[in-house]
Amino acid sequence: MGHCRTAHVGRVQLKSNYCWFDTVIFLMGLPSYSVGGKSVLAFGVVWWSIATVLTPVAAKIGLPFLLVRAFMGIGEVVAMPAMINILSKWVPVAERSRSLALVYSGMYLGSVTGLAFSPFLIQKFGWL
Repeated sequence: MGHCRTAHVGRVQLKSNYCWFDTVIFLMGLPSYSVGGKSVLAFGVVWWSIATVLTPVAAKIGLPFLLVRAFMGIGEVVAMPAMINILSKWVPVAERSRSLALVYSGMYLGSVTGLAFSPFLIQKFGWL
């Protein structure tokens, strides 16, 4: 019985996370079309880079980790709408799906690479 409730809670959390994420992507994507994708993407990169640097600092001084992760998420959520905006203006119509697939696969390749090398960085350099 406890497992069923846990599984149900997990599904509700997952569903609410997707709904929240989609809403935030939509809202944060609006500036991509009014301000421009390049500016919004530059803002996002600077924002999540600052959050990345602050993550070990926050862990060391006792700031809530979720607060820093939320801060990072604000910068990351603008990336996809900004990239779509940039590609829609720079890439010919016949090449758009291929270029979007290439850009998105690069994002995931970066995540896989980062996760693969993190243990090495932690062990070799004591990286937090």
